[in-house]
Amino acid sequence: MDERKQLNAFLEKADELIESKYIFADAKLAGLLKTVAVSPAVVSLLESCLKDFDFEKVFTESFVGSEDNSLISEYHAPASAKDMIALVFTVLIKIDSGEIDLGLFMKTFFYGDGSLFNSYAAFTEEFVKPFRNAVKLIFDGLEESRFTERMPRMPSVAQSMPSLTVMRKRKLPEDDAVDEQAISFVRKLLKNDESALMASGEKEERLALALGVTSGFLSALDESDRLRIQTAFAGYKFMCEALPNVPLHAEKIEKILKERKML
Repeated sequence: MDERKQLNAFLEKADELIESKYIFADAKLAGLLKTVAVSPAVVSLLESCLKDFDFEKVFTESFVGSEDNSLISEYHAPASAKDMIALVFTVLIKIDSGEIDLGLFMKTFFYGDGSLFNSYAAFTEEFVKPFRNAVKLIFDGLEESRFTERMPRMPSVAQSMPSLTVMRKRKLPEDDAVDEQAISFVRKLLKNDESALMASGEKEERLALALGVTSGFLSALDESDRLRIQTAFAGYKFMCEALPNVPLHAEKIEKILKERKML
């Protein structure tokens, strides 16, 4: 079975788990993990995510006490897609082995209205589906990377036009300085947006485009370039307006950037 067929088999089993009911979850999870075990390409991807992964640390940081109910906790996906994949996969293995009781896990971290039906729906939508989507997107990225490596190397823009290298290294004028504290906060909001997009259930083409826009905005923030930030935010805001059903932070980010005079 070639790598693409291995990924498709993984996605099919993941979708079965997501679309299942709680009473069939054990069987669907076992089917997913068996498919992973016979898919070297998927195993390789998961192993790369698990390398140097600190389960206890990431688990503790991702499941925090609820402000509304001291008896339950809430799941906040890790900002890193690699850590999120490693966390979810490790938890699924522990559920399958019996080390973690799925019913208790859902009741503690995906309580909802307290019913098993809604808790399982929250568990699969917020926990399993982003994992499924992230594996696919990373796999697609690796596949595209290998294709690119086979293409003839073309001179880079910087090699063709040395002056651009100088421009990238320019010192920003004082008037273009940005508030790094605000940048850090906006970056955290965008990381949350990435998790929300992963869990959104949007079509893969729209999801890939939205994640690309968000990634571009993050890159602009990393450069602390006011003009790039303004341009990237305009694209990000337009993207958010096109996805009204996904809980994104466009309004909050716009308010922060305006208050700090970056828009």
